[in-house]
Amino acid sequence: AGADIIAPSNMMDGFVAAIRQGLDEAGYYHIPIMSYGIKYASSFFGPFRDAAESAPSFGDRKTYQMDPANRLEALRELESDLNEGADMMIVKPALSYLDIIRDVRNNSNVPIIAYNVSGEYSMTKAAA
Repeated sequence: AGADIIAPSNMMDGFVAAIRQGLDEAGYYHIPIMSYGIKYASSFFGPFRDAAESAPSFGDRKTYQMDPANRLEALRELESDLNEGADMMIVKPALSYLDIIRDVRNNSNVPIIAYNVSGEYSMTKAAA
């Protein structure tokens, strides 16, 4: 039992640093952190939220997810999370943000996870 990778689905500033510190203090220097730091507000999350009955009861998640119109925000988040100890970066959803995936690659050498969400799958399946 144990964790091979820690992947917090949280986008709060400083969260990667707190996890890295906790892991290091416990002697788990070898456990990598996969940051969810580049997560965009998107309707592509809808099918999952509907199936899981997890739609927000008030407001929305756009207040903490990235603004698709602000491309530089992703690079700032990448730099911040890498400085805090992230070992890899998720871009979610992936299909609409291939330009951001390229930017992440151009600005880092960490593994990039192109995360396709339920709405992207549904769209692709419907088109097949």
